[in-house]
Amino acid sequence: MTKKIHILDESTINQIAAGEVIERPAMVVKELLENAIDAGAEKIEIHLANGGRQKIQVIDDGEGMDREDALLALERHATSKIRVLDDLYQSSFLGFRGEALPSIAAVSRLTLQTARTPGVPGTRIVVEGGKIISCEEVGAPKGTSVTVENLFYNTPARLKFLKSIPAELTQIKETVTSIALGYPEIAFRLGHQGSELLSTMKGSSLEDRIKQVFNAEIYRQLLPVAGSYGPLRIEGYAGRPPIARANRMQQYFFLNRRVFRSRLIASAAEKAYGTLLPVARFPFLLLYLEISPDQVDINVHPNKMEVRFGDEKEVYRGVFHILKNCLESELVAKAWTPGYSFSHKLVKTGSNRRDNRKEDGTGQEQAAVVSRENSWKSGLKETAAFAFPETESAETLQVAEGKKDHTSEVRIFSKDPGLHSPGIFSLFGTYLFFEEGDRVVIIDQHAAHERVIYDQLLKKRGQCGQAFLTPLPVELTDEQLKTAEKHRELLLELGFEFDLFSGRTVLLRSAPLGFSSGEGEDLFLSLLAEWSGGSEARRDYLERALSLIACKRAVKAGDSLTLDEAAALLRDLRKTGLPLTCPHGRPTMVVLERSEIERMFKRR
Repeated sequence: MTKKIHILDESTINQIAAGEVIERPAMVVKELLENAIDAGAEKIEIHLANGGRQKIQVIDDGEGMDREDALLALERHATSKIRVLDDLYQSSFLGFRGEALPSIAAVSRLTLQTARTPGVPGTRIVVEGGKIISCEEVGAPKGTSVTVENLFYNTPARLKFLKSIPAELTQIKETVTSIALGYPEIAFRLGHQGSELLSTMKGSSLEDRIKQVFNAEIYRQLLPVAGSYGPLRIEGYAGRPPIARANRMQQYFFLNRRVFRSRLIASAAEKAYGTLLPVARFPFLLLYLEISPDQVDINVHPNKMEVRFGDEKEVYRGVFHILKNCLESELVAKAWTPGYSFSHKLVKTGSNRRDNRKEDGTGQEQAAVVSRENSWKSGLKETAAFAFPETESAETLQVAEGKKDHTSEVRIFSKDPGLHSPGIFSLFGTYLFFEEGDRVVIIDQHAAHERVIYDQLLKKRGQCGQAFLTPLPVELTDEQLKTAEKHRELLLELGFEFDLFSGRTVLLRSAPLGFSSGEGEDLFLSLLAEWSGGSEARRDYLERALSLIACKRAVKAGDSLTLDEAAALLRDLRKTGLPLTCPHGRPTMVVLERSEIERMFKRR
């Protein structure tokens, strides 16, 4: 039988990123899994002992090897994947350097057992520290089994730097998980000393594979991603905000079916989420990228986890736009809509929400308050998403302005909302909650109002300033003055108009609606401090500024809302583009399903 494996020529060896170094058990597992997949395996088993230090065994049902190829496979730079360097750029194989087995064998006791043809004796080779101890015929099923024992027994320095058994197991499981997600047609089984850590079925769809690797609840929180941008094609899934994590552990990227890591892809994807996520929260991502092999270099690092794109800016833009479009169509276009509507008219009350700002008695301050109230309540009668039973104002329970009812932290807006018309309740003066079908929705009034104001400001850019009766002199530092001049146009769009007075002093003539002169000055200085030294895109500066303005103008925790105000807030929140999160990415609402509540009370 003609041998399939051959040793690369010296020229090719010198041009590939050679120098494979095995540093931890997870790297051993990755290399052996890639060999099994390249061999056409349909089922792969991984057995571990002592976190992989004592034993790693990978068994596959691939095509196997004959005696001659098995011996060659243990030689450095012996491979069946490529013959010359040009083959590398068109190769669909995961491995290509021919270094995995000899590198592993050099730091362990390795047993290779393989058979190519059923019913024909296979080959068993034992290697210790890179030296072949024995090679013999043996009865074996078709496929290959590689057993690695006593890893790093002859390199104590590497052994010393291994982490704890749980830490190494976590790395191995993450490695197997990544590869299993990339090949749903292959069955994987991972076990550690008799305990099953992962098991997937052969021939699964991607949907089933996600459920097998994670769970059905995770799958329900995923949004489909699909699109093209120039030469780039992307498919996969992106997680909804509730399953975002404090790290990037659940971000999986595949390029032409090769698992890889990329800060470029992660950064573009996270940028697409914008204000959907708060700072230091990272989305679940499962993205399959396809691009012509001649536009990407996979020959970057021996571990084959890094790639270099021919046009990184174009790839960045592609990932950003494809993911952003998908998020907008799934999360923005399909905005939160209540599951019911009341049959009665909205309760009308005569009281207004108090404004916490200190008034100096000027007409300007009063105009600011009126403007702020009207901007919130505008269109109250038009299309209310929430309507409430008609009751007398005297029968509406409210907390007096500036006072708190210490007898109870829960305030009921309507005494008798009716069996079919649930009411809105106030909790701790901070949250609104109400029944919606078979669930309870809890709203953070500050976060919700931030989202409402932010969306209003976006629509009214360039029309949201109010002039001061008397220009306010503001002294700036050299850096602040430089920043103000650099972003003069953006500041004007936000409502700030200023002129240079003398030296480093400017005359501040206007501020955003709803801000007094003193508050406007504080906001002006805050923006200059935040923008100082930055080199971000104009849109980033604008979004951060609008987020800050919305935060300062929104109702605060502890502010008492009337029934009209609560209803208007919920109605306006429903009409926003992203009602589930505030501009900073915090959730505006939490939903408790009836089944969850029943489990709390042991009814299920």
